[in-house]
Amino acid sequence: MERRIEVLRGEVWEPFERRARVLEHFGYLDYARERVTERGRWLADLRLDRPLLVGEAIERNLFAALDAPRTAGVVAALAADSDRDFGQIELEDGLVRALSEFERVAFDVATVEWQQELEPAGEFNFSAAAAAARWARGADWATLVRETRAEEGDLFRMLSRAGESLLQIGNLRETHAKTARVASEAASAILREPVRTDEVL
Repeated sequence: MERRIEVLRGEVWEPFERRARVLEHFGYLDYARERVTERGRWLADLRLDRPLLVGEAIERNLFAALDAPRTAGVVAALAADSDRDFGQIELEDGLVRALSEFERVAFDVATVEWQQELEPAGEFNFSAAAAAARWARGADWATLVRETRAEEGDLFRMLSRAGESLLQIGNLRETHAKTARVASEAASAILREPVRTDEVL
């Protein structure tokens, strides 16, 4: 029984405790009191990739400073698999600056995760960012497929995933109204035919 307890401590409790320490560092959890903070309550409602990174970006008002296409691009960069290639569409300057800001947040989060012996999330997918921003600016599907040279299924999945994440951020109307508004606009721009489906709306 003691050996089983030690195994469970190593496999379940210690990783949980390390993650809890990271959340406490950023103010989402009061570890000593075993309580979720006000900030932690809205973060817990986000069902998307890299919630801590997104939460920190929201707290630093990074999304609120972006337009819909750049918001779509940033979220796609976070949501897409890092090893997927979505072509060589050029990143416009505003999107490059936005991605740089988010990379700084990612570094801050990763630094604390390393201190707690946790593996940080993978790199951003810049080709997905460019493709999603292009789509959100109104490119037609045939043009996007041609410019990205990506498989249509991969492109569809990436945009659907980004759109779902944007819808999640768009639900934060009570706590982060401006961020929620731009995320909702970006979701509408992303989730249009043929990406739009009953499953994601």
